[in-house]
Amino acid sequence: MRSEGRTCIVLGGRGFVGSAIVEEARARGCAVTLVEKDDYDTHIGASADLLVNANGNSKKYLAAQNPELEHELSVRSVEKSLQDFRAGRYVHLSSIDVYPDVRNPAHNRETAAIDPSKLSVYGLHKHEAEERVRAQAKSWLMIRMGGFVGPGLWKNSIHDLLKRQPLRVHPDSEYQYLHTRDLARIVFDLVEAGVEKEIFNVAGDGVISPRAVAAMIPGCDLSGLPPGLPRERYEINVDKIRARAALPRTVETVREFVQNVLSGKEAIR
Repeated sequence: MRSEGRTCIVLGGRGFVGSAIVEEARARGCAVTLVEKDDYDTHIGASADLLVNANGNSKKYLAAQNPELEHELSVRSVEKSLQDFRAGRYVHLSSIDVYPDVRNPAHNRETAAIDPSKLSVYGLHKHEAEERVRAQAKSWLMIRMGGFVGPGLWKNSIHDLLKRQPLRVHPDSEYQYLHTRDLARIVFDLVEAGVEKEIFNVAGDGVISPRAVAAMIPGCDLSGLPPGLPRERYEINVDKIRARAALPRTVETVREFVQNVLSGKEAIR
């Protein structure tokens, strides 16, 4: 499926990830329709060759504070989109939090069995949304996403360090990061290759700690952090997508992004 001349609906097209999807779609010749919450109803019934759902909730804390609302945003919104729009292919941007074990790449390949009882509320809702897509979309592509950097970044430890805001995780936590433009490139490469009914983990190759990121930022001081910050590790298996697409290293991605923000080439919120 070549993108040129195709129509594409992007749910959440003005968001952090969605805006990169829109930019890539247009660069490849797609006629793009952006759908946001404030104009959703006006687009109901629209059809397109491709629909990319970049509209899922990414606020993990909401699942603990208000699980009913988080279910509405992560599951019910997906159900509605499957009913409200017609698409030749449905690309669902999900989360690596569907895996009970996000620390060990040997345990979180795309083929790993998922026990819903072992998931967080947030992960459970993401898993439920995936099941809706797999059951109801005629042609689908599932992207389980890791951490990101890019224009408009508004949360995560890299954002906090650049904004000189207190860290909310231990500085020796470890995460994978990919630039949103690389995510968009990978998504459309898969679409144009005709890939369907497959799941891909898409995250940066390798991990980096907030402490290592802080060393890239002149004057960034990690002293005075409160005790008891959670030490997290997210390392998702990326062997499957690495075999199909160029996957940048997390360290290089973060270094370039930090330099771009400090020099004014990329802006964060």
